[in-house]
Amino acid sequence: MRYCVILIVLIALLGLSSCDRFEHAFQPDAEVDYAIELFTPLQTGFNQVTAADLAPAMAFYAEDYLHYGVTKSEWESQLHSLIAGVANPVFEVNFSSIATQNESNALANWHLKISNPATKTVLADSLYIGERLIKVNNKWLLKGNQNTCNPPVGKQRIIVEYITNIGCSYCPDVEAKLHELKAMYPNQFTYLTHQLSGPVAISDPLYDYYNAHSAPTSIIQGQYVLSSNNPEVLDQYYPLVQSLVELDTEMNYSMVSSTVSGNNVNGSIIISPIAAAFNQEFLVLNLAIVERTSTAVNVLGEPLTNVVLGRKRIDLSTADLSQPIAFTFNANVTIPADASLVVFAQRTPSPFANNAHIYSGSEFVLTGK
Repeated sequence: MRYCVILIVLIALLGLSSCDRFEHAFQPDAEVDYAIELFTPLQTGFNQVTAADLAPAMAFYAEDYLHYGVTKSEWESQLHSLIAGVANPVFEVNFSSIATQNESNALANWHLKISNPATKTVLADSLYIGERLIKVNNKWLLKGNQNTCNPPVGKQRIIVEYITNIGCSYCPDVEAKLHELKAMYPNQFTYLTHQLSGPVAISDPLYDYYNAHSAPTSIIQGQYVLSSNNPEVLDQYYPLVQSLVELDTEMNYSMVSSTVSGNNVNGSIIISPIAAAFNQEFLVLNLAIVERTSTAVNVLGEPLTNVVLGRKRIDLSTADLSQPIAFTFNANVTIPADASLVVFAQRTPSPFANNAHIYSGSEFVLTGK
């Protein structure tokens, strides 16, 4: 299994996985203080681990641990890989709810976050839903969800590459549409603001690729080009996005590591196609450093949002997608505190013919320093 612990973050279910075939007969919570009996000792165990000695934490995992196909030994190996070379990794253990089944079985929703304090990067951020707990020899242990199947497929994220210009009087109408769609679909909608000129402009090949040299222009999911702010064009945004957000994602994204220093960001990411057979022809990985609220303003004096400060494209046509994809690139300024990293795979045949399909995407918080 490849980095399954990171993929678990993407699970937004508030109950047990749809793959779970076990029957449960929940009983009222017993008088068990799970913080004292399991999660505080688990936190202590994680605080004591090193890459060379994971035993203090692994002592709280049952021998038959299984979570989405990951066994105890596989999780130990993944944990070793995550913290290898990290001095004094920081572990944060929190639980949100426990349902007691009987005196020796329970179900828990809990959270594990692992960070590198030296680089201020998050190595893993995992939410465990429906984790089985078992009491063995008077000690509570983590047993996993005992599922061998993969997590259910979620819906895709919509990526809009928006082109504006300093002093553009037509652009605020389009920006209002983008703001409203982001509010409607906060976890499924991302727009990237590219300014053709002005203080936050960057030189980017997307203008030539899409033949989009005027503002306002929006390219939705690499396939639908909407130019101008006339009512007929503005009326197309909602139905297009509403139809696209209903489609299942075709790609999962998991950040392995990211480090920010000045105007540079580097790290590695895993992208995992959902389909077993996936054609990588013309496939690229797009990465964009985005400032959520800019000091640059539009013609109405309103701050520009989601402004692209730097972009990079990595050819994936022959890449081994079973391995992390390394990246390093620069923003045009020092990366600000409200920055994020937007990533999405895209098929980019040339010439563009409304066929540059984007395979969902993801957004990760960055912190400048």
